[in-house]
Amino acid sequence: MSFFEFIDQLIYIIKNLGISFWFSVILISPLFMIFEELVQNIITKILYIVFVRFPNKYIFFQKILGFTSPEKIRELQNLHSSYEEKKTISEKLKISEDFLDETRGAMFVYNELSHFILGEIDEKSDDNNSDDNYFDYNIIYKQDFSIKELKEINNSKKYLDKEIGNDYYTIKSRYSNNIVRKKVYRKKNGFNLPKEFIDTFLIKMEEVESHFLENIEMYLFQKKLSLRWMIFKIIIFIPFMFFLSELIEELLEFFELI
Repeated sequence: MSFFEFIDQLIYIIKNLGISFWFSVILISPLFMIFEELVQNIITKILYIVFVRFPNKYIFFQKILGFTSPEKIRELQNLHSSYEEKKTISEKLKISEDFLDETRGAMFVYNELSHFILGEIDEKSDDNNSDDNYFDYNIIYKQDFSIKELKEINNSKKYLDKEIGNDYYTIKSRYSNNIVRKKVYRKKNGFNLPKEFIDTFLIKMEEVESHFLENIEMYLFQKKLSLRWMIFKIIIFIPFMFFLSELIEELLEFFELI
């Protein structure tokens, strides 16, 4: 069958759908929206109970659902106060995406500041020093990650349970991922900055990298959950719609309205 023959067949099927089918579509749409919100809220409540109400079981469930560090997820949950409210799956996905965007914004700022604090980026040469204290724009510029891309970033991250810092700032643990960073070459810094200031800046860069990877992990979880919910809706919606179509057709015939 050619493409045009397929289109002709599709148009024929649509034209010959009975009035009961369109009645079903009109009737089921608002009902299914109510059903969708109700079920999503139930699922959200279950997630709230799992992650907040039963901390003793948190680690077990967290590993099943794909999270790495209970401590990091707890910190993220404290930041995501909206996750503890009654939100649907789609709303939770949007919240997670917003947090990821805010973290990426911070990474842009750190990249720009690195030009002044660590040295201006230049071509590779014997006079220029190299480092990876620079976030890869190919990663942080990306507007919409696929599940496959999120998995690649998430699976290659490392959890470093070691305190780093100085007298000014300290972090106890963090995530790290070589994919997020990019090797660059820098000119000698023209500013005579204290070593403690530079060290603190590098620690803050590691912290924002960790926050980015935390949000990637949460965003991946929410995106997979949203995809599964969409598949579930399709599986439930289509059979229910055809059942309702047959029921309406029988009623119309019974009352001799068609």
